[in-house]
Amino acid sequence: MNSAMLNRLLAPGKGDGLRAQLLRGGIGVGGLKVISLFLMLLATILLARGLGPEKFGRYAFIIALITTLSIPLGPALMQLTTRETARMHQAGGEGGIRELFRWMNRHIWLGSLLIIAVAGGIAAWMADWRVDDRWTLLLIGLVALPLIGLNAVRAGILAGMRRVVLGQLPVLLIRPLVLLITAGVLLLFGYLNPATAVGAFITGAAFAFIVGAILLKRIFPEVKKGGELVDAMQSKQLMRAWIPFTLLMVVSTLNAQIGILLLGWLSSDEQVAAMQVAERGAMLVSLSLAIVNLVIGPHITQIYRSGDKARLQALSRHSARMAMIVALPIALPLIFSGPPILRLVFGLEYAELATLPLAIMAVGQFINVAFGSVGMLLTMSGFERDTLLGQVAALFVNTIAAVLLIPVLDAVGAALATAVGLLVWNAVLALLVFRRLSVVPSAFSFGKKASY
Repeated sequence: MNSAMLNRLLAPGKGDGLRAQLLRGGIGVGGLKVISLFLMLLATILLARGLGPEKFGRYAFIIALITTLSIPLGPALMQLTTRETARMHQAGGEGGIRELFRWMNRHIWLGSLLIIAVAGGIAAWMADWRVDDRWTLLLIGLVALPLIGLNAVRAGILAGMRRVVLGQLPVLLIRPLVLLITAGVLLLFGYLNPATAVGAFITGAAFAFIVGAILLKRIFPEVKKGGELVDAMQSKQLMRAWIPFTLLMVVSTLNAQIGILLLGWLSSDEQVAAMQVAERGAMLVSLSLAIVNLVIGPHITQIYRSGDKARLQALSRHSARMAMIVALPIALPLIFSGPPILRLVFGLEYAELATLPLAIMAVGQFINVAFGSVGMLLTMSGFERDTLLGQVAALFVNTIAAVLLIPVLDAVGAALATAVGLLVWNAVLALLVFRRLSVVPSAFSFGKKASY
């Protein structure tokens, strides 16, 4: 992508219009995500080296399980809160936002207590009460559930009030930063073990909650004062809307976590650690695509509505090529020089365990980048249901492949399953992009030449 095209892409970010706000917000969140990714990578390196493969794998499995259990309270509620807050904010209904805030808080506590009662009861019955026992770690980790939910609601309210970057700041910056610092202090004083590592994760969530509460109070200082009550009908509508949001986030989250979860049940803790390390490394490959998606999203909507398919094709092709050019020098060392990189960063044990899973995951993510912004093309053109269809297909293939391959190949099998799931996701969405938009996605697309 030449400089003139890049300037045209970024020009709408200047000014105070809606598109400028969207673009600046997207770039702001993109920057936070980049920082967050590197903080999480540093925390992963520290924990992996400090705990060793077996104990780190145990920790990684519990965090993946807590993340999955938190879906209804965290990601799903955040999206629902954002939508409802945006609707009320546009109508000037501050009292409604205050009561929505209270309604969400009540249901987070009720949902958390229900999950803690069920999962915690089973864990308490099965626990050996050791710092490296899975059931004991799960009991400790369940403390994070209400914090994750409360953080999500505050982020949703801020996003609905068009303060997206502020809303994401606690989760994307504060939580991984505090996790990194806390784990570092524990390692320095010789207290780092799986239980204290889970405690460090909870500490990060607690600090994120405190910062989120302060930010919300500064933006919306009267959030705890009286307002319009949510009546029974509105409550039922919110509950009904909660279900599809939860289903959407379940599919999305499981696509990312299913390998770790199934390895935890079907293989060993060391193999979980290998997969976690491979996933963290491979995320660097797809970072360029995530940033490109944030920049081009508003442009996709504009061009689609104009009916200019040649321009949409050009935007798809050029943005995919830009993402791939950035991803290639990251992917190649991970694919072909994994052992020395892993030895240097994580240690000798991980070089023996994670080399092949890392190479497979890096290949999968590079293919993902080469396909381009297939999900964004559909979502920003109004075909978000097609995006969900691709996620469901990928999850189905990913799960079946993982169940079949993990007992035989361990982390290599989980990595292969994830890579195949990514391929299915992109192939299905690429086909749908062509059918819906008459655009051939990916960096290698062919079609009528047009400049953006």
